[in-house]
Amino acid sequence: MGTPRPGVVTAAIVLLALGSGAADAFSFAALGAVFTSVMTGNLVLLGVAVVHADPGAAVRAAVAIAAYAAGVLGAASWLRDTGPAGSGPWPGRVVGALTVVPAAQAAVLAAWLAASARPATALQVTLIAVSAAAMGVQGTAVNTVAVSGGATTYLTGTLTALMTELATTGSPHTMRRRLAVLAAALVGASLEAVLLTWARPAAPALPLVAALIVVTTGVLRPTTRSHRRS
Repeated sequence: MGTPRPGVVTAAIVLLALGSGAADAFSFAALGAVFTSVMTGNLVLLGVAVVHADPGAAVRAAVAIAAYAAGVLGAASWLRDTGPAGSGPWPGRVVGALTVVPAAQAAVLAAWLAASARPATALQVTLIAVSAAAMGVQGTAVNTVAVSGGATTYLTGTLTALMTELATTGSPHTMRRRLAVLAAALVGASLEAVLLTWARPAAPALPLVAALIVVTTGVLRPTTRSHRRS
């Protein structure tokens, strides 16, 4: 079985990173100051909430962490028999796992609209859980593709690797991919802020659209016979 062209995979990863940035901006600005993909930030927020005896903030952060972990566990279980790129049925399995992401984001959008874009606390926590679980699935699925510089949900490592590569002898192709991922997350967060300000009911649609493009346009479909990682 072949692997997708590097440029096609990069496009998919950039779209997913854009969606990840949008999902984090949405959850932080509209669902109670937590993230749905940045678990390091949530661990910090949980510690602060515990010290300040803020049960609402603690519950949000804890739910996000637990849901993300559940998404990772579920996706890893689904993908555990998938070999390295080119040695097993990874494209179908990865795309199958990634279909969870737009499905979850569609549920978030539907609930958001049903609540007139002003969800009560209990619904906010539910939406955090659904979105965080989707981000856990996304991160695990992208890891399975094993693309260098292709993380879409934990970008501190991407920034660290990029700066290290700039200071040493990094691959220009990989560095460009890392930079594109970081830029995409920034653009996604910025666009999400615009939506929340000027088109609030449509705010959860951005991460949904980004993931939907990836899973419906065949961007991860194998197109070459190469067994090398992109």
